[in-house]
Amino acid sequence: MGKVKKYDLTLDDEQPFEVYGISTAFADYRLTWELNQMLGIRLEKEQQRFELFMPKLKTQHAFSFFSFEDQELLTRFYLIKNKQDQQLLQADRPMIDYFLVLKDNFSHEASILIEQLRKINGIVAVFSFNYEEFDILDYLTS
Repeated sequence: MGKVKKYDLTLDDEQPFEVYGISTAFADYRLTWELNQMLGIRLEKEQQRFELFMPKLKTQHAFSFFSFEDQELLTRFYLIKNKQDQQLLQADRPMIDYFLVLKDNFSHEASILIEQLRKINGIVAVFSFNYEEFDILDYLTS
């Protein structure tokens, strides 16, 4: 009988979400069009809105968002405006106008994506964030 081979399986730590903050004066429909053109995707406004409890106001607040799922690469894109109806989704980041969230990203390398976003004429700045700082993502992407 032959010698038994032993294999070690190591998995890279997987980041389930990539979060990019975008500063721009564009309206949501204009930014959506620009992103669709630049990235070759089809973000569309969702009919449903998600609601979050705003502790300072002690009320629920509804936020609308855009989404697209790339069936071929299984990547999901979400675009959400940080400020809606005078409320900030992320109050500690008032300089961010929109958050672009990618789930299961197998299609866009982070550095190249940031470079592409910065090439869009009306975008002032793009920031990359650690997904663990955003507790709303599970709700948005479930």
